[in-house]
Amino acid sequence: MKHVDGLIESSRSALMDWAVQVADEFQALGPLMTRLATPEVGLAALRLAGLILAVLVIHEALRRLTRRRQDTVIERTAAKHSGAQPVRGLHTMGVVLLRGALTLGLAAAVGVLISFAVFPDAGAGGAIATAFLRAFVTVHLIRLALEIFLQPEHVTARPLPLESARALHWQRHIMGVVQVGAYGILLIAPAIQMAAEGIGQLVAGLVVLAVALSLLRMVRALRGAVRQWLAASAKAKQGGVLRPILGVLAPLWHWLAGLYVLIISALAIAAPSSVVNEVLLASLLSIALGLGAGFLGHWLSVLSRARIPIPARFGHRFAMLQVRLRTWLPRLLAVGHLLLGLAVIGGLLEIWGLADVGQWLASDTGQALAGALTGVISILLLALAAWLFSVSWIEDRLNPETGHGAPGAREKTLLSLFRNAIAIAIITLAGMVALSEIGMNIGPLIAGAGVLGLAIGFGAQKLVQDIITGVFIQLEDAIHKEDFITAAGISGTVERLSIRSLGLRDLSGTLHIVPFSSVDTVSNYTRDFGYHLAEYGVAYRENIGEVVEHLNVAYERLCADEDISGEVTGPLEVDGVTALADSAVNVRVRIRTTPGMQWAVGRAYNRIVKEVFDEVGIEIPFPHMTLYFGEDKQGVAPPAHIALEDKTNQET
Repeated sequence: MKHVDGLIESSRSALMDWAVQVADEFQALGPLMTRLATPEVGLAALRLAGLILAVLVIHEALRRLTRRRQDTVIERTAAKHSGAQPVRGLHTMGVVLLRGALTLGLAAAVGVLISFAVFPDAGAGGAIATAFLRAFVTVHLIRLALEIFLQPEHVTARPLPLESARALHWQRHIMGVVQVGAYGILLIAPAIQMAAEGIGQLVAGLVVLAVALSLLRMVRALRGAVRQWLAASAKAKQGGVLRPILGVLAPLWHWLAGLYVLIISALAIAAPSSVVNEVLLASLLSIALGLGAGFLGHWLSVLSRARIPIPARFGHRFAMLQVRLRTWLPRLLAVGHLLLGLAVIGGLLEIWGLADVGQWLASDTGQALAGALTGVISILLLALAAWLFSVSWIEDRLNPETGHGAPGAREKTLLSLFRNAIAIAIITLAGMVALSEIGMNIGPLIAGAGVLGLAIGFGAQKLVQDIITGVFIQLEDAIHKEDFITAAGISGTVERLSIRSLGLRDLSGTLHIVPFSSVDTVSNYTRDFGYHLAEYGVAYRENIGEVVEHLNVAYERLCADEDISGEVTGPLEVDGVTALADSAVNVRVRIRTTPGMQWAVGRAYNRIVKEVFDEVGIEIPFPHMTLYFGEDKQGVAPPAHIALEDKTNQET
């Protein structure tokens, strides 16, 4: 309590002393002006006015000269990248920043040279010139930052959700406050303090009050708009730390901003200059850090929603690359947001002296953690890039429109298997290297994996046999998808093919999963070509020559059938009589067909053979039995006794 009373008493005493000093300086103002009304002071004032006028004119002239070039470059980039809004926005910001930095740097350099020329002795005039240049650079740096973030003339590059008219209004309004504050505190007040310290402090205090009132009015005017923007931003966040923070900050931000303005204003008026300078520097650095983080966060969000520009020839060859990039890019940018948030928190702690982040990062622990984090992120990025490259290359090989032609069925099957194998290999290697980067000894892990693999090999011999047999079957190009095969006694179409098993769909629609270890022989009916092989039986009384002739007639009709003729690839091969069967003489024929179409060709040829034989009267006998009663030595057959039975009489 005594300490507080002493502080109040000392503050009251200091305020009274300052008030007396100001009163005395006002009383001595007349004689002071008389002493200053000398030719030397007038000449110095003219030189200072010339310096100020020259710097302002040169800066404005440079801005006007570079304005047309800036607009030309921006329009050219907009026409070249009409569909890539993030690229155009970032390019516009870069051009505006480069132009502003060059014009400001040239004007400031000219001002320094003029200052050295007109004030070589570095007296009071040189000090005031230096103060003007400091205030000039401060004002136009803030103006450049406003042009970057508000962009009143380029809506595509504006990070803040404002209309062009509103952006221009707030840029002019903020620049008015900045000019009053910067020139008043950095130029006018120090110049007055050289002659009258108390009056200079009074002017500085009045400028601080004017700036504080203007800032409070701005906070009040923006209260509703910023609250809605923060609430909408919080609602748009699906999760993470920012959503609750923005939700709490939305209704309270204007109170916090107003309190901050009042505290800074009070410190600027009452606190020592060293404290004020430290607080102002920390505030400016915090604002710059927040604006920079907000700028990066905004464009990271824009990039996560944008379509990645890929050249047309690459987009045609790698059709799925755009989809995969749009899937993975938001995840990568979410990691970027997290790292950016951690960097902002660390920067704020360092700026306000709450934690020595720089010293911690320079320590062994900090360097180890930073190195491990950088290594893990780099490894994951390289793994993702390798996976995207390998998958895109495989899809390029499988794409029949890329100039390589349609891949074969074997290549399709092997590339599909390799795609999964490459993904597993990349995940395994990246995981191992990432674990080693964070300090884990992966030697025992590798050894344990080897022992585990050996144990699995002994305990799962059937699985190992499945895989080994499957690998060799694929290398021997025995089975493709959509082939009709017989394997393990099951016939069907290959619907699914992996490195361990295959799926066969039979004619009844049943899907059979056949492990490769149970496959001894593979009969592939759809490889290269097929044959319709059939035997046609005719009666014993038919002439075989006529039969062969009419089989050729049937083949000619088959070749004339537009629906099936394209599947016939070879002539009719008549092997001749293959058997003298019980009821018929069998004649075998063979017709070469496209792979898998032998059954369709056979059905069509059977139908045509039946029609031709019917037309010419060639009998296709059905199975029958001839009863033979035998003969005696004289060649006389015994009589056949036939008994007829009248069922009607029996019933009567």
